[in-house]
Amino acid sequence: MEYHTKRLTMQNIADMAGVDKAVVSKVVNNARMIPASSEKVERVREIIRKYHYTPLSAAQSLATRRTRQIAFLLSEASEALFANPAFSLMLTGAVRACQEFHYQCQADICDFMNIHDFIVPENLRNRSIDGCILAGAMYDDALAKIAEIRMPVVVLGGKHIRQQVPIISRDSLKEFGIFLDYAEERGHTKIWVAEDSYNARHDFGILLKNRPQFELRLLDGPHTDEIVYAYHWAKRFLALPQSERPTLIFGADQFCCVMARELARNGVPCPEQISFMCFSDTEMAACYNPALTVYACQHFNEGYQGAKLLIETLEKNLSPEESIRLANSITMTSVFIERESVRNLKKKKREKIR
Repeated sequence: MEYHTKRLTMQNIADMAGVDKAVVSKVVNNARMIPASSEKVERVREIIRKYHYTPLSAAQSLATRRTRQIAFLLSEASEALFANPAFSLMLTGAVRACQEFHYQCQADICDFMNIHDFIVPENLRNRSIDGCILAGAMYDDALAKIAEIRMPVVVLGGKHIRQQVPIISRDSLKEFGIFLDYAEERGHTKIWVAEDSYNARHDFGILLKNRPQFELRLLDGPHTDEIVYAYHWAKRFLALPQSERPTLIFGADQFCCVMARELARNGVPCPEQISFMCFSDTEMAACYNPALTVYACQHFNEGYQGAKLLIETLEKNLSPEESIRLANSITMTSVFIERESVRNLKKKKREKIR
């Protein structure tokens, strides 16, 4: 019997394969235990492939108690929200993983910072999604609030809470160390870092104990707007005597571009008098003049791995502890691209000696 003019049903497949409809249902929903021989299971799969059968989403949701939808929730406090290249790349990576594993991804914005007024989005309260990915600035208390809805969660970033929830994060301690080594190789020991997160304070605190030659400052200030943040510190920089100014500034793409432009406008050009290095590999960083040297997290892969981890947690029905162990086995690496924005001060000194 051939089925061309109407939608194929599980019963049709069962009849064609000579099995019970329950067997087809378990094959379609990737059940661990299927009450049939491997030959019959493969016969069912061949028919599914031949006729490109896809189950009705509503029926599959009833069978699996899943909607095959996940949410990508971005902190409301994040700079530029999804217009920020880092978060748009994370979302794109998550969507790509969802496409590969036949899931849908909903994007939303949530206030993770004001925990007392925290409101779980309506679609989460209604459990119309199976799990969520959290990105952007948030307090740890927000994770406890999210946990109240008893839903699988994966967090992008936030290494210090790695043992509490599944985290996709790079080894920032190792990578900040590589950054400092690169800076020292090029003669930069007076450094500003445009970040004052817990991770940055913790990791640089450890690294600087064995590097007394560095004068490193983590820049606090108005993080909710990178442009305001950059102008604020450009003004502070220009107010300093030249002997007290940093020679290298490490920050996000927008921060570096805005601050470099403002300093150049005031007679401090990059890289002749100030060097910049960026931890966001974006078109803005690559196209700025001079092009910015970057040591950056691969945000697309971060989002992809986060969604893949969440989907695997759902598909295998992993416990929170199992999901955390799986997350800890995922290694995220950053990419280093040397361009034109970091001056080699040691080369300058050698030329003077000659």
